[in-house]
Amino acid sequence: MQVTTINNIPDEPYLDLLGKVDFNPIFIMGDHRSGTTVFYQILVATECFNYLKAAHIIKYDRILDDRINGTQEQTRQELENLFKSLEISDRQFDKVKPTPDLPEEYGFILRNAGYESYLNPENLLLFSQLCQKIQFTSNSDKPLLLKNPWCFPHFMYIKSVLPKAKFVFIHRHPIHVINSKLKTVRLIFSVASPYTQLISKRYGKIFDNPMLRLLFRIKYSSLFGLGVRQVTQTSLLATTYYLENIRSLPTTDYISIKYEDLCQSPESTILKVLEFLQLEAKTTVDYERSIAPRPVNLLPEVENSYDEICRKLQPYLVHCGY
Repeated sequence: MQVTTINNIPDEPYLDLLGKVDFNPIFIMGDHRSGTTVFYQILVATECFNYLKAAHIIKYDRILDDRINGTQEQTRQELENLFKSLEISDRQFDKVKPTPDLPEEYGFILRNAGYESYLNPENLLLFSQLCQKIQFTSNSDKPLLLKNPWCFPHFMYIKSVLPKAKFVFIHRHPIHVINSKLKTVRLIFSVASPYTQLISKRYGKIFDNPMLRLLFRIKYSSLFGLGVRQVTQTSLLATTYYLENIRSLPTTDYISIKYEDLCQSPESTILKVLEFLQLEAKTTVDYERSIAPRPVNLLPEVENSYDEICRKLQPYLVHCGY
């Protein structure tokens, strides 16, 4: 199977160094807009983990080259300057401030290379190469922590090819997930996000194509309830997959938390996860200040569809205790 890399020129001479690099990743698993980003950031702040950074996505082709030639800080500064020149202050759809060190999703690397955004047999070699690059250029004594919501409805495939992998599932009330998905997708296809254009070739192509962007805006609009039906269906498929497969995972290989518990009791929730992973925070983290939940203002179509959405996702609501 041939690996299609984003740009293999700078790192190509050093790829043979990855042959003996081992990795047993820990995956944060959750639906889009379920709190995976803030959860990832807080766990990374404990300094227990190696992780995928925004810089790794934007400069994937030179991760090894920078490390071996001592130019990591130079590349990081170049990206800092680029962010400033583009006046990137947040990701637009949330209050997260992008930096070259921002924890990000490996799905962007897979998609940028022409594959699906979720892990599958076609992109497994590229994914393995990515993990080896991070481990090789980071502290090899730390485990690799990853997140990619596209893989939430595919976690059993991951377990089949990475049998030592651990999973940390995060759940959020699906009404709030669906509401946030709609707001996010409508915003990013209405107003250009320079940061998203840097990490996602697909987003850039869609946004730069007026007709294609219009189709996406219609697909997720309030017109005839198209948007709410679309995101409800994706959440239904993802949560149904979870319910049908979670019992196939050994209980020693996963832990589940709720976003609401993370907001209410961030320290105890994070310590619970670290205990499961048999890790201790390597630095002091102000957990209370690490998360700032915002009031949830439901879109009219979500509010009007509240009972129908809850009926469709009733098994998941019951399973999670909502």
